[in-house]
Amino acid sequence: MSDDSIDDPVFDTVERIVLAFVTGGRISQGPQQADPQLLQAMQQIAQSVQQLGQGMAQAKSSDSQGMQQMMQQMMQARAGGGAK
Repeated sequence: MSDDSIDDPVFDTVERIVLAFVTGGRISQGPQQADPQLLQAMQQIAQSVQQLGQGMAQAKSSDSQGMQQMMQQMMQARAGGGAK
């Protein structure tokens, strides 16, 4: 059976120049330079994630401070109530 008998485009021959850069099933030669729009989008995502993290940290800090204040008030109320 010869290669000419297969007409399915799935079985097209890969050129040798393309195969020269294939290792482990992946093409090893990538783009020479990253797309500037992609880099800008990645920077915007990084900034958004950083802002989100800062907001969450502030909210958690506020919650902790509120809980501390409530505990102090409860302790003061108990101390004051027992003195009567």
